[in-house]
Amino acid sequence: MKKFLSIFLVVVMVLGLMAGCGGSKLKDGTYEKTSEPDERGNYATITVVIKGGKITEAEYVEYTPDGPKDENYGKKDGKIENQENYDKAQKALEASKTYGDKLVDAQDPSKVDAVSGATSSHKTFVQLANEALADAKK
Repeated sequence: MKKFLSIFLVVVMVLGLMAGCGGSKLKDGTYEKTSEPDERGNYATITVVIKGGKITEAEYVEYTPDGPKDENYGKKDGKIENQENYDKAQKALEASKTYGDKLVDAQDPSKVDAVSGATSSHKTFVQLANEALADAKK
């Protein structure tokens, strides 16, 4: 009788765990989110592609009011006024571009570490990624 009760309890616990995990399955599709512009008009977008219940692609892009941040990010009126500030801006931009690939690897925004120099980008990335994944769970 004790053996039967033990097996029964194990089966109930396993089924409970499986039911809990099943609720977080992601629906296949493409999910996009855009942040609110900051005080300078900069904003970000994320596109997350789900296939087979897993994140297969993710792209995080940051924008200025003039378009995507690029080699001109950190310049003023098209010129580098402060090389150190420009270098920091470009380093942060390059770091933020890695967040999408890291999300595909980690499958969880909370497991994507911030990259030095791109910590404010990381906060926005995590927020947008979580919003996109919440839509994928609906």
